[in-house]
Amino acid sequence: MLIALLIWRLMERQMRLFIDNNDILLPGWPGRQTTKPTSFMMTTKFEHIMVVRMGDTVQLAKPLDEIQLAYLKALEVNPDIFTPN
Repeated sequence: MLIALLIWRLMERQMRLFIDNNDILLPGWPGRQTTKPTSFMMTTKFEHIMVVRMGDTVQLAKPLDEIQLAYLKALEVNPDIFTPN
């Protein structure tokens, strides 16, 4: 549990540092922008991701949207993380 909470907090720290360093806002709760995204807020943006495997091919059921890509950029995570080949 402690390790999960540390990772949760590191994600928040990374997103907030990205915002401070790039002077931007991230999409927050519906219809609002935020300078203090939370890890919970970020996870709600990814709850409907579906990864599909067909034979040797792994792909997303539908492409990531702009909000999801913005959060991945703030976390410095490559969008290909969902479909390792």
